Amino acid sequence: MSAQDIADRAGLSVTLVRRLLRTPPPGPNAQNIARTTADAILGIPLPARHKPSVPGLTDSIEASGLLADLARAGWPATTLARRLGVNPRTVAEVRDKRPRLHLDLALRIRRLHRHLIGLDPVHHGIHPADAARTRAAATQRSTRMLNNSPRPASPVAAPAAQATNSTA
Repeated sequence: MSAQDIADRAGLSVTLVRRLLRTPPPGPNAQNIARTTADAILGIPLPARHKPSVPGLTDSIEASGLLADLARAGWPATTLARRLGVNPRTVAEVRDKRPRLHLDLALRIRRLHRHLIGLDPVHHGIHPADAARTRAAATQRSTRMLNNSPRPASPVAAPAAQATNSTA
């Protein structure tokens, strides 16, 4: 919480709250704080934090594949992010490069994939041009991933390559 948030909730001036936050540690020069001020500040409930329903981290390979499937189906990252309750950049990072993610998010991605994969995004409020652009970008990403990965050498090609090298 910021000093302004504390001041608003406690009904105090932000200057007083900032002065209290800058107060030096207890010692001979410590200032006394009025009882009503202390009660006003200490009576503020802490804001609720989002607690994952399932704690821990997990590998993002499965979630990355599920998000890539949804992109190939035409579901934009902004729509997926809104339905997952995260930032669109988070969806893109999990899909493309993030090595690990919270287990709670991985489970939400799995549920969302199960729900959306059989549906046509155009029939569910996605503009046809956005769906087409998402599909094209997903195809480019998968092609780029295939071109960057090393191809396994086939056992038939290896002796032929050695034969051409020995004759030269």
